[in-house]
Amino acid sequence: MQGKFDIGREALKWIAVATMTVDHVGAIFYPNYEVLRIIGRISFPLFSYLVALGVESTRNVKKYFIRLLLFGFVSQVPFSLAIGTGILDHLNIFFTLSFGVLFIVCLEKKSQWFVLPILVSLLNFDYSVYGILLIGSMYILRKNRETGIIAVVLLNLLFLFEWSLEIFSLLALPIILLYNSSNVTKTKETRSEVAYPAWRKYFFYAYYPLHLALFYLIKLYCFH
Repeated sequence: MQGKFDIGREALKWIAVATMTVDHVGAIFYPNYEVLRIIGRISFPLFSYLVALGVESTRNVKKYFIRLLLFGFVSQVPFSLAIGTGILDHLNIFFTLSFGVLFIVCLEKKSQWFVLPILVSLLNFDYSVYGILLIGSMYILRKNRETGIIAVVLLNLLFLFEWSLEIFSLLALPIILLYNSSNVTKTKETRSEVAYPAWRKYFFYAYYPLHLALFYLIKLYCFH
C-alpha cells in the first residue's frame, strides 16, 4: 500500500474512464449511434477536473506534467490505429491534459506564458483550444465555484456551433459540483479515505493505450 486517497475522487476517475470507453465504442465501432457519443461527452470534463485536482495535490508538478506527456507518446500509436488517422494527424488526450497542467501553472503564477499551451494545442491536440480552456475553467472552479461554473458554461456555448455535441459535456457539471462541494479532504483523519494500492495510480494511465490497442484489434478482426 502507498499513500491515501478519497473515495469521491476515485469515483470521478471510474466515471471518467467508463464514459470515455463508451465514447470510444461509439467513435470506433458505431459512429452512427449518437447516444454513445453524448454519454462520452461526460468524460473529458471529469478528466479536466481531475487534472486540476492533480496540480493542486501533487508534490512535484514538473513530474506530473512529464508523466502525462510520456503517456501521450506511449498512447499515440494505438490511438492513431484505433481512430484510423495518420500517426501525427491527431494527437491524443494526454497531450491536451499535459499542456493543461502548464496552463494551470501559468494561471497560478499569473504568467503571460499562459498563451503558450493554447497555441501549442492548435497542433492537432484532441479537443484543441477548447480542451486547454476547459482545464483552466476547472482550475477556476476549484478556486471560486460560481466563477468556475460561469466559465464552463460560457466556454461550451462559445464552441456550440463548432462542436454541437460538446454542449452535453455540461452533464458532467453536477457530478463535479457534488465532489467540489463535499467535505472530502486529503487528510488521514477523513473517514472517506482508504489505503491506496500503488498499481491503481498507474492503471488509469495505462488503461488508455491498452483499451485503444484492444479496440483496434477488435475492429481489425471483427468489423471488416
